[in-house]
Amino acid sequence: MTSYLIDEILELTKDHKSRPFFEKALREIGEHVMAEEFGELKHQIRTGQVQNPAKYLTTLLKKRMVQAGGDKAKQDPPAVQEKIKTYFEETQLTLFSNFRPVKEEGEVDQGVMAVPYGKEIIPWATFISSSFFTLSTNKAKSDKVMAKFRTLDGDVSVVPLWRGRIKPGDRERGILTAEHAKVLAAIESLWVQQGCQRNKYPSGAVTCFCYVSIRDLAKALDWKSFSGQGLTWLTSMVYDLKTMPYYVDLSAMKLKNINGYGFSLLGDVELAEGKKRGQPETVLKVKFSTPLSVQLLERHAVSRPKELAHIHGELAFLIRLFIEPILIGLDGNEYNKTLADLIKELSLPAAGWHGHKGKRKQIFEKAVKELNAQKTADGRPIKVSIEKGLYDWMLSAKLGGEEKCIEVQVEEPAGQK
Repeated sequence: MTSYLIDEILELTKDHKSRPFFEKALREIGEHVMAEEFGELKHQIRTGQVQNPAKYLTTLLKKRMVQAGGDKAKQDPPAVQEKIKTYFEETQLTLFSNFRPVKEEGEVDQGVMAVPYGKEIIPWATFISSSFFTLSTNKAKSDKVMAKFRTLDGDVSVVPLWRGRIKPGDRERGILTAEHAKVLAAIESLWVQQGCQRNKYPSGAVTCFCYVSIRDLAKALDWKSFSGQGLTWLTSMVYDLKTMPYYVDLSAMKLKNINGYGFSLLGDVELAEGKKRGQPETVLKVKFSTPLSVQLLERHAVSRPKELAHIHGELAFLIRLFIEPILIGLDGNEYNKTLADLIKELSLPAAGWHGHKGKRKQIFEKAVKELNAQKTADGRPIKVSIEKGLYDWMLSAKLGGEEKCIEVQVEEPAGQK
């Protein structure tokens, strides 16, 4: 079994005698996992942390082979998933610089990612947190919340995020809800299914794009049945992802020549209607925005299972977006948060039940019930409960024990098979 990925590894490491080992690793852990570890190697080289690239990569791959059950060598199995921080942008400056729009100038190079994401997962860009979405009960057309942005260098910036305005003082355009977030997750699933298509331009601009049949989108959301009215509603939700913007206020960070950025999650949406097998058919061509496209193509994303888009409750969805990165980083330890503090962390819209401990418990228990049916992309169950604290009820969460690792197959680009 050969791969262009192995050729890239050999070119970088100059360790041609290790080709048999790399081919074995490819068979046992799959191209998706191998590409992630190769990306980690390249990052460590850039930061000057690795002197022997071949030895470092071999160590990483052996650990992942043990995890997958393919290598019986005598060494302790590592945690099921490497630190989530490896999927973040390197620095605050590079993260926010990638929000900068670049003109799509010159002849377009249309193709797919060199190593597409595995088709059983949804790549969720790490910069898009629960702070980006609200509940449908929120009737405000815009607001301002404090959002956290983490990067590889260990920095965490808490900056104002205007939801529903392209810039402060602009007219209100509406705030995306958890329902929109589920639609975005389903669109990303379809993008992966179609091979992770992208456009590149000589100017440096990149955009991800895919074709979205509204009926296929409904199926990706696990809708069991849908009417014409439901499909029209779903089409409108996709357009909202283009028209309901954000503004990140960076003025307090003192970044050179950067005060803030306004952007949407989708850059463009085109619609075509017709018939398929005698039924009305709506197909959208969807382009992702610059910030989202860059993060996905640079693999600054965590793998979420396709079932992420199937979560029914909006509160359950927001809680999952919030706690999953924390739980992975805790490496099996428990996370606890009082419900009053969790309401603030999730920037939930004001509601009467926020001020009553008993009602807080009742509302969160409904969300927890659905979360306990969820698993991470590598098969570990998410275990969540509501426990009595000293002054308030608390959400208590942890990841279950190690389960069999899912091997995700990756499509090889044309001409590489």
